[in-house]
Amino acid sequence: MTHATEALELLTLKSLRTLAAAIQGGSLTRAAVERGLAQSAVSRQIAELERALGGALFYRTGRGVKPTALAEQMLPRVSALLSEAEALVRLGKELTGVPSGLVTLGLVPGVAGFMAAALYGEVAQRFPEIRLRVIEGYSGDMEVALSQGRIDMAILNRYRARGSNSYRKLADAQICVVGRQSVLQRMLAPADTALPVSMGLQTLERLPLVLPVPPNAIRNLLDEQTGRQGLRLNVILEGSSSVILKSMLARHDCATLLPRHAVSEELACGSLAAIPLAERVFRQHVVLATSSQRPFTLAGKAVAALVAETAGALMARQAVL
Repeated sequence: MTHATEALELLTLKSLRTLAAAIQGGSLTRAAVERGLAQSAVSRQIAELERALGGALFYRTGRGVKPTALAEQMLPRVSALLSEAEALVRLGKELTGVPSGLVTLGLVPGVAGFMAAALYGEVAQRFPEIRLRVIEGYSGDMEVALSQGRIDMAILNRYRARGSNSYRKLADAQICVVGRQSVLQRMLAPADTALPVSMGLQTLERLPLVLPVPPNAIRNLLDEQTGRQGLRLNVILEGSSSVILKSMLARHDCATLLPRHAVSEELACGSLAAIPLAERVFRQHVVLATSSQRPFTLAGKAVAALVAETAGALMARQAVL
């Protein structure tokens, strides 16, 4: 066996995955945990790679290890080789009709709380060789991620014309004024009367509001419609997440705009109340969008079908709680 052949025998995919994990984690111990190996096995694989490549790959520091210049130069090619190996496995699975591999799904905050766990359960049961990666963000951020090919698909909200991605309607939901029952009662309903079944946009002028930071789909639409009607809203705080908005509702006398399914748990326990806006323009379309910049793999098709199968029923259930 020649020296070159011997070096190639040492360049196994297992050892290259260990190398990538050690570089990215900055620790052989972390690499061992991530790879499910004994640390002695990790050290042996690194030593074999150093023999094959002809130089040291790490030097020790007080906090772990750092890659040498050789390792840093090798990492892009190692990552490309591992990605190509994963693609080869995925292709083989697809040719035999078995969905497998990583599918990256984006979820807007309004559905993330109940959709991620439910979808994982369906995927794990029916397609165990598919691995899900779930990312949460507002619709605008998800649209950008789709157009850049950073995610495979996303459940997001739309109100108007479509963009460059592909869309499949899952459900409709009317935007509601949301706040604590006592706050909405005091500000919107006469004494000893029930909350209105719906309310017009102009009524928002009577409420202290906490709203998403623009650009945001609900916020953009709200600003457009109030501007047309010459309404002046009292926005006391802008928040970049639903967690911030909900914490304000819990601690201060204010309201926000959200679909019912985004606060279904709070409505069920009575901590919040919701009044739909009467204007039809505030009807939200919840859609499944797929990226035009990524191949629609067999695994992606399987996940998309499960999303369509489960999302509508889940959202309908959340909306009536």
